[in-house]
Amino acid sequence: MFIILCFFSNFKIMKIKCKIPPIVLGLLLILSCNEKKYDEFEFSYGNTFETDFSIKFTQNDSVYLRENWSPNDSNDDIPYPKSNTNYTAILTKKEKEKLNTFLNKIDFKKFDTAYIENYQDGEQFNLYFKKNYFEKTIFVRSHHSPQELDSLKNWIVGVKRNLKLTKTKKVLAFKSKFNPIPPPPPPLSN
Repeated sequence: MFIILCFFSNFKIMKIKCKIPPIVLGLLLILSCNEKKYDEFEFSYGNTFETDFSIKFTQNDSVYLRENWSPNDSNDDIPYPKSNTNYTAILTKKEKEKLNTFLNKIDFKKFDTAYIENYQDGEQFNLYFKKNYFEKTIFVRSHHSPQELDSLKNWIVGVKRNLKLTKTKKVLAFKSKFNPIPPPPPPLSN
């Protein structure tokens, strides 16, 4: 509010004269526009028949991904993702904006830390969110979880499918990691 009130160098309010050099004003505007949407955001996902991965979103457009389990291991025609492999990738500007939109709209404080149903296979996911002094992990293994979390999950899984992954030797640790549903056994050979 102070920035707006003092936008003009000789603006008077309640007999207080504001004199702010234009350079300082510009820096304040830039800093206020670049407020971080999160300090840390991670997502881990497991689907019994499709994939098990963890992804860490950075403040810029980079992401770090760990493919914990992949059905692509037995198919040499599909170069990635492969099990137990770390990758980096770049989000498009549109993807980064969509992620920021999700994280701005979701009030993580209002959710429980777990939504659990007892089923043998299917999907589960875990979100880890940290901003300022607020930190929360939310585990979901349920067909009745909050719509905002399901929408975010669906978007991330869709984006992950289209990422151009590059292998990395960087050691990745995830706060969102969970014990996955075991993958199905390999097909029996006759």
